[in-house]
Amino acid sequence: MINQNDKNWERYTLWAIIGAAIFRLVIFLRFGLTPQESYYWNFARHPSLGYFDHPSVTPWTIWLTTKIFGTNIFGIRLGAWLYGIGALIFLWLIAKKLWDEKIAFWTVVSAICIPLFDVAGMFFTPDPPLVFFWLGATFFIIRATENDLWKDWILTGLFAGLAMLSKYTAAFWFLGAFIFLLINEKHRKYFLSQKLYIAAVISLAAFSPEIIWNAQHRWASFLYQSTRRANEIRHLRFGYFFGYIGAQLFAVSPILYIGAVIKILRSPFDYIKSIGQKIEGTKNYLAELVILSFSLPMLLFFSAVAIIYWVKLNWLIPIYFVPMAGIVGWSIEHNKKWHFYGIILAALTTLIIIAVMVFPLAPITGELASTFGWKKLANRVENELSQLGDGTFIFGAEYKVPAELSYHLPNHPQVCGPNVIGLRGMQFTYWVNIDTLTGKNAIFAIDPRWGFSLERAKKLLPKYFAKIEETEPLPIYRAGAKVTTYYIFRCYGYEPRTLVLDKSK
Repeated sequence: MINQNDKNWERYTLWAIIGAAIFRLVIFLRFGLTPQESYYWNFARHPSLGYFDHPSVTPWTIWLTTKIFGTNIFGIRLGAWLYGIGALIFLWLIAKKLWDEKIAFWTVVSAICIPLFDVAGMFFTPDPPLVFFWLGATFFIIRATENDLWKDWILTGLFAGLAMLSKYTAAFWFLGAFIFLLINEKHRKYFLSQKLYIAAVISLAAFSPEIIWNAQHRWASFLYQSTRRANEIRHLRFGYFFGYIGAQLFAVSPILYIGAVIKILRSPFDYIKSIGQKIEGTKNYLAELVILSFSLPMLLFFSAVAIIYWVKLNWLIPIYFVPMAGIVGWSIEHNKKWHFYGIILAALTTLIIIAVMVFPLAPITGELASTFGWKKLANRVENELSQLGDGTFIFGAEYKVPAELSYHLPNHPQVCGPNVIGLRGMQFTYWVNIDTLTGKNAIFAIDPRWGFSLERAKKLLPKYFAKIEETEPLPIYRAGAKVTTYYIFRCYGYEPRTLVLDKSK
């Protein structure tokens, strides 16, 4: 048991991070690739300055690690593991600077135990690099405003630009940086400093590959992430909002989530209070400023959006880390045990989720079951492919099925996307010219878990093929319960058409 008065908190933190690194490494080798990871691996096999769905850091990292370690689970996920460990180190540095070593230790332990944060250190989506570069940029801008050293401003710009090159939601970091400099009287002087503008140029240069790619492709990614999502908004849906709150409570764990949100919402009042009490320059004052600047805007924005649009549980992931340190600090400073209870609850939740996913103890569905069944589907598709002969292509109804098939099939063939049958092709649109498929036969596979039904397949396929044959369904079971049923079609004589995208559900 750790003595609360022990002074060796830095050593404890080091061991906690090492323990988390070993645990995550052992665990992530037990899971197959998620559809998202297979998709980003497909990005990596087509090196490019930018991509349609997300910016470039994730696929570039996968490209590098698979070149070194091969196309396998370790090679694909290694980058997520490294970014996750790096994020813990930056969190420790920030918490130590804004509070002290003891609070920094318990903050790191909290982050290790929280389900959402733990997943972001094992599974490779854009979130691991986003969190790493977001926390790094936050740490360096704090140092830059303290010391005004060139190296800190340069690192601030570099990390901020790479955060944006990881995921577009990093735009909120730039808004936070503007607020951080604007509302603090001592920081406003930097608006007249060349160092700030050099940092801004560096961040723009770091993000420039995505800008160049978009300029070359009619701003496809920027338009998709802005106007397309805006067009999907129809009317108020309060069920979305309660679903958003429920997902956050589960993913972050109730005690630490509620504490972090309260800390974020209180930050403007605590900041104003600190000014009134003339305690500017203290650690608490700076901590409230950081939380107010880098967490509050994103929380308010997505909480409002959640009333009219489904906000995914990982979209807010970077804003919780520093406020979580704040609630841990409050609990320790007031001799409470809420941080300890929160850690226990979060750890139990994480261990239960991992146990259920690793061992067939209970039926699971949705994203938790997204890694199961793909090898069986690939085996069936391979068998069907051998019967149709050379020249047959494979495609799926949305990005998940073709991404997983391209990874699991022998020799990793290029599988086509849903643009083959007039649907939005996502990144697959840029990899295969469908006109080159004219007259060919195809194998088509769907997984109804992701919103594309058997009925819709039967409606669309005859529009593009001279003949279709439905094969025997392939049900997937786990722990005695059905996870999904795959449907596979033999399709003959492809005829590409120029049609408006089919948006029916």
